[in-house]
Amino acid sequence: MNRIYKIVQYLSIDVAIGSIGSSILAVKVFEATIPLFYWLILPVCVWIIYTSDHLLDAIKVKNHATMGRHHFHYIHRKGISLFLVFSILISTILIFQHLDKKTIFFGGGLGFLVLSYLLINHYYPEIFRFFPRECIIAIGYMAGTWGIPFISKYPLISRVQVLMLISYFLIIFSIPLLYSIYEYKSDLLNGFISFSTMFGIKIAEYFITLLLVLSVFLSTYSFVLIHQYCNILLVLMAFILLGVTFYRQRLFINEKYRTISEIINLLPFLLLL
Repeated sequence: MNRIYKIVQYLSIDVAIGSIGSSILAVKVFEATIPLFYWLILPVCVWIIYTSDHLLDAIKVKNHATMGRHHFHYIHRKGISLFLVFSILISTILIFQHLDKKTIFFGGGLGFLVLSYLLINHYYPEIFRFFPRECIIAIGYMAGTWGIPFISKYPLISRVQVLMLISYFLIIFSIPLLYSIYEYKSDLLNGFISFSTMFGIKIAEYFITLLLVLSVFLSTYSFVLIHQYCNILLVLMAFILLGVTFYRQRLFINEKYRTISEIINLLPFLLLL
């Protein structure tokens, strides 16, 4: 079972499922109505993005990979690449058949930006010395999972909903920052640039703590203004990540930190009950 779960992690299947949870939260926050096929297209597109990134990294480090997911993608690069092309074709067909023009235009623009990021990250990673890639990842993830619910209700967005959006963004931003701490040694060995390799682990820990404490404050304030249970969920997410930050020595084995962090975006499924 542990081997199966590792494969699920390496293939970013858990991340794809988590993206659905993130969008569920967005739909609840904005009280939006989303096309049915969106819930299939979203995880497929997220999987395509993450898998493309891992393939590029794996090809870069080749047999010298020190991280399990890079080694896995390098060994199985041909099979994964074929399935990646197939997924791109299927998702493209579904997008043009089942989504409206506004959604397609937004997704196309976002897709171009994501592709640009992947190429820059692979060929010109030095750029991220000036702007942390963890922030770009968080912005891209938020745009991908919250963008459609947001634009479907805009301009009928309240101040409290904006506060909840910011609170969740701070949580999402803290996750790749957290990974940069846990993967500090591997990133150094493989030549990858991260927030922790640039500024050090201690500064990364302080910054993550600041983000999460601010998120708790915003969520609590939002809950006082309107008693929406999404805010309680956001507070719970922030406290879980604070625990992962403070107890990282215990959670390093078998990448438990990654498992717990990815569970964060499964919590919004509770809102469907």
